[in-house]
Amino acid sequence: MEENKVLDKSVLITGSSGITTIFNIIEYPPAYEKCSVIWPRREDYARALASKLRKAGKAIGAIDIIIASICINRALVLVSKDEDFKVIREIDPLLKLESR
Repeated sequence: MEENKVLDKSVLITGSSGITTIFNIIEYPPAYEKCSVIWPRREDYARALASKLRKAGKAIGAIDIIIASICINRALVLVSKDEDFKVIREIDPLLKLESR
């Protein structure tokens, strides 16, 4: 388990284990048994990603926006197969993304 990487649901469903967010646990409960869980903080909701995405005409789900904010605010690498995170990184290059 790498301490600076957060696994998205798209990676967790392949059997990977490590660190994830509570939102990924909600979407894929079997990961709860084998992952450490990060909970959002107030500043994660306050990050202005949604308004930046809206201005750019990009429609991304709220959960993905919050997961990205959690990673950005903690300087963590998000490991995902989800293409939406590439769009978020275009808007905020502070999102460290590892695509699998």
